Amino acid sequence: MQLELRRRARRALSVCAMAIAAIAPITQPAWAKPALWVVHSDTATVYLFGTFHMLPPHTHWKSPAIEKAMADSQEIWTEADMESLPAVVKLIHRYGLDQRTSVTSMLDAHFSRRYSAEMASAGLSVELYSHVKPWVAQLLLTGGAMKQARFGYGVESDLLAYAKVHHKLTPAFETPDEQFALLADLPDDAQISALKQEIEDYDKRGNILNTLVNAWLSGNDDRLDALSNQELLAHNERYFNDVIVRRNERFAEHIAERLQSSGTAFVAVGAAHLCGSASVQALLRNYGFHAERVPE
Repeated sequence: MQLELRRRARRALSVCAMAIAAIAPITQPAWAKPALWVVHSDTATVYLFGTFHMLPPHTHWKSPAIEKAMADSQEIWTEADMESLPAVVKLIHRYGLDQRTSVTSMLDAHFSRRYSAEMASAGLSVELYSHVKPWVAQLLLTGGAMKQARFGYGVESDLLAYAKVHHKLTPAFETPDEQFALLADLPDDAQISALKQEIEDYDKRGNILNTLVNAWLSGNDDRLDALSNQELLAHNERYFNDVIVRRNERFAEHIAERLQSSGTAFVAVGAAHLCGSASVQALLRNYGFHAERVPE
């Protein structure tokens, strides 16, 4: 169980992967142009780029503007400290297990049957993971679907590899401990609601998220917001507020602090954090900073 949880947890280090990781073959635009934003202060520049944490093989996402922003930056910021992976299993045991009850006992008969069937289709044992909390069960289902679709690398993997080759600093906004604690602190009803939505959408996840990835690749933030944030808000307001909005507030605070320094930084967070009325760009206005869309 520990080895399998380690593999699943590698996919879980960023929360938005649950919401916007596609699992169907992608018909990519002829020219990828994901949205890129820039914020200036008197002494510093910060680029803001929304990512997908897991992508299909051979997804080409770097536009000339993105490549230039990466090259001009001394730092590549990501959501989580990826160097903390050896501690992930301990974090799962700390935050993700509950020996007092089982996942299936928290679901009604309809969802319990579907959960068992979909876990089996993903090659996962319901019995082996019977005492994980609902948020872990949701990640297991998402990870199983991505494994079936042979999903692996994401934008962050490329960015961190680039930073290593070019000797750039790689700060992170959060630790894995903070991310796992965030999910574990959600009320049971919010966790169960998210798991039920994952179960409900499981057989159509590919079509839904294929549309999401294409919206991201074509730079259509309004469409991305409607399909990610607004859908999440409609189904699970507490989850949306804790996982998206409150984290956006912390991201904006850190970015505002970074803008008081000097030099150039490339900030990469899940794409859902950079669209909608509660986006990081919108919240930066509270600190007197205005984000502009970089021309394609």
